[in-house]
Amino acid sequence: MTPKKIIQLIITNSLIAIANIAVFSNAFLGFSLFAGNALSISVGWFTVIASISSFTYFNKKLLTKVDTYALINQKVNSLDDCVVVFEEAIKNGDVFDDDILKNIDQLKRFKRKVSTIREILQQKFSAQELTNRKFEDVLNKVEEIMYLNMRSILNKIAAFDVDEYEDFQKRGFPKNEISEEKMNIYNEYINFVKNATETNEEILLKLDKMLFEVSRYNTLEDGEIKELPALAEMDELIKNAKLYK
Repeated sequence: MTPKKIIQLIITNSLIAIANIAVFSNAFLGFSLFAGNALSISVGWFTVIASISSFTYFNKKLLTKVDTYALINQKVNSLDDCVVVFEEAIKNGDVFDDDILKNIDQLKRFKRKVSTIREILQQKFSAQELTNRKFEDVLNKVEEIMYLNMRSILNKIAAFDVDEYEDFQKRGFPKNEISEEKMNIYNEYINFVKNATETNEEILLKLDKMLFEVSRYNTLEDGEIKELPALAEMDELIKNAKLYK
């Protein structure tokens, strides 16, 4: 647990305690749960119920909230690891939630499409055939690109200071040079994640084209493989992989 979260817990629970002292202490309002008139008793019980609800809600929210910086320390070595970390990050309830949900869906769709392509290849071609080897090589490289892209998204989300950003949003950004530069940096993070998420959709679209072409042919010669539009597009994507890192 980070020092910041500990401070938030202390402040939250202290405020609840102070509110109860103010309501029930004879030095302040002096309400009671059992003595006094109906209004006094009603206020007393309302305070108790509200305190219990607030204590439960805010403590649960703070304790279950994932610290974004903690995401950086997690080992992300595969697409499956990316899914796990994305699912943890979604608990933050912050600016990236929609993009995180899209990325989780994209990862699942990617794995499903790749699995289907491989199943069709196994049905149509032997493991040693040139066609199978060519497609398998492309699939492995595309999977690496998808992984690098997802990892980049996770790194950006992890480095983004959500608490500070939300703080600025609540208080409003002061009109000075430093605040404007911070806002520009925040927007760069947000735009990067959105653009990278769109890139994932481009990869998925190319996989759809590949899946269609794989399902069309039973035999393909070396020259024919090179002329397949979907493979040509995938080869171009692989060559420009640095654009997605």
